[in-house]
Amino acid sequence: WARDPDEPLGYTFPGVPYKETDALQSKEFIIPGTGIWNHYFYPVSDFNPADDTNDASCRNKPLIAMDYLHVLPGLHSHAPWVPHPWRYWMPEYIQQPDIPMKIWLDDQRKRATTVVQKYIRFNPYLKQRALCAHPAATTNNNSEETTNDAPTLGMHIRHGDKFPSRERIQLEEFFPFAKAFIQAYPEGTIYLATDSALVYHQIQQSWTTGDDDSIGQQLRVVVQPAVQGLSRNDTAAFDLGVSKHRTNVEALTDILALSKCNYLLHGWSAMTEAVFFLNPKLIDNAIDLEMDWTLDITKELQDVAKLDYFKYLLLGGGEMTPLMRKLKLRLP
Repeated sequence: WARDPDEPLGYTFPGVPYKETDALQSKEFIIPGTGIWNHYFYPVSDFNPADDTNDASCRNKPLIAMDYLHVLPGLHSHAPWVPHPWRYWMPEYIQQPDIPMKIWLDDQRKRATTVVQKYIRFNPYLKQRALCAHPAATTNNNSEETTNDAPTLGMHIRHGDKFPSRERIQLEEFFPFAKAFIQAYPEGTIYLATDSALVYHQIQQSWTTGDDDSIGQQLRVVVQPAVQGLSRNDTAAFDLGVSKHRTNVEALTDILALSKCNYLLHGWSAMTEAVFFLNPKLIDNAIDLEMDWTLDITKELQDVAKLDYFKYLLLGGGEMTPLMRKLKLRLP
């Protein structure tokens, strides 16, 4: 993707291609600091271009510099190999509006999962932080497999600046699913990941009263402690003025903790997609509360079908309701 620097900006992409004619020249780069990647992940490989033991020819290979327009809208909207968490603005050949949303997402998730599981390896600090945030999930010492003493439900509730580009799913829409989970697993735990400073307090106030319209005192909701990247309005967590490193650590901790859950409730979010890339088995035990599964059934009936399907998952199978069949849900 390239744009002629003399061409006016607009919404005609990718613009007039151009190629710089300057010959490649060697140049020494001095990059201060420890690097962002190493704060959170192991190195992708042991390769170091500055190491004399490596092939010296690599020093003459070009480095690619990308400005903001190369990233957005370049990669963000025009690269067919980039995974997209929902259908925002992009060319029709990438958006593929005739393909059902679930199939469109699944194809991208398969590609992304292959890359993530090959190259993304969290460092011990983040692994330990996620286990402390989500104590119901314990990891075997000799593997990445997670064992839960009792099933856990992850809830990713994204508010902040989500509206109006996407639907801001209100807390009450999560309630019947959380109630069904606790009814099926009284010893179960709910892990809550949210960018809202209000959601957790609302849960404590309205979900645990013991009334018929509440879950009761047996509800166990755990959250990552001492989170600073929480919004009380329409501001994104990363625009609150909190340290970028701090919000990175908090987001990655939630992603890793959610990936250890047995079930997941979510809307459209890049963070949720990252959870699926880490644990693709969770896709079949997840309910997307934002997705329209059909165009000829009202949202109210879709919500009923989604709850029925979630109960179907909790029970490990059983009879499907006629409404679930009409929606043609993809079963595990």
